[in-house]
Amino acid sequence: MIVGFAINKIESARHVSLEELPKYRNINVNYDINLRNLSAVKPPMGPDKVLRIEYSITINYFSPSIGFIRFEGFCDYAGGNIEKILKEWEGGRPDVAVQNEAANNVMARIIPLAMLISQSLCLPPATPLPVINFQKVEAEKDKFDQYHA
Repeated sequence: MIVGFAINKIESARHVSLEELPKYRNINVNYDINLRNLSAVKPPMGPDKVLRIEYSITINYFSPSIGFIRFEGFCDYAGGNIEKILKEWEGGRPDVAVQNEAANNVMARIIPLAMLISQSLCLPPATPLPVINFQKVEAEKDKFDQYHA
């Protein structure tokens, strides 16, 4: 389980002027997630040792290069045999469950910040927003669905 999280650095930039931005219609948003520099550390509180995983996540806007948002920091993982997990990861066999938990936890924490930064830079949202489509429902008297049976 993830027991610690920190952001050490945030970088962002828009490479085109506001006047040019509307001419780019199909902007691709790409995520580059890099987990690296694992180490076993003693946290100030909690378990004896945790696995510290440094991360670098870059959100790139392409069509051509419009801008980027980059986060760097670390998260701490507790659980299991930390020394074994560290040794296997350094040997090129990372524990997929730990890798997925760390990456998903980091993304869940930075996406709200990325949304605010992208809005401030006048870039498209960093994640797809839901599309709401209100439609008038016309019910037939003799037809039942799973909700009205």
